[in-house]
Amino acid sequence: MELILIGFMGSGKTTVSRLLGEMLNTPVTDLDVEIVRRAGMPIPDIFAQNGEPYFRHLEHDTLADILKSDQGILATGGGTPMRPDNLAMLKDSPTPVVLLNASATETLRRIGGDNGRPLAQSLDEKGIADMQAQRQVNYNACADLTIKTDGLSPAVIAEEIISFLNLPVSAS
Repeated sequence: MELILIGFMGSGKTTVSRLLGEMLNTPVTDLDVEIVRRAGMPIPDIFAQNGEPYFRHLEHDTLADILKSDQGILATGGGTPMRPDNLAMLKDSPTPVVLLNASATETLRRIGGDNGRPLAQSLDEKGIADMQAQRQVNYNACADLTIKTDGLSPAVIAEEIISFLNLPVSAS
């Protein structure tokens, strides 16, 4: 792996990872997309049929497999670092981990009404802020760089990451 993006849902991990993949001409893996592929069903269905513990087990196994790859960018799910063994894998990985942070207000604007996010469906701004606060310690524990994304375009965020990593941008 060349880069791992972490952060709360709606922080921009998927969008920024795709942009970085284009800019750096490198493959991108979205952990949630890979979980859906392996499970053969959408995440809301995994939660509804099997519950969050089962989803977190799939997430862990998928993360472990992906981290063995030697190239590419990984966009994790918002809750990935909350499981202690996932946190340990992220902390112990030699791959740089970038945390994307968005305020609760911005997060609600980005994810409001998104039925594909089972944990967010009943959250208001205060609920989002509370969940973000609960997760922040784990996010900070494995992040090599933190970027506050409010008011920044995906391109600006990607440029900041490229600068931090000192990576050449692909000419293609």
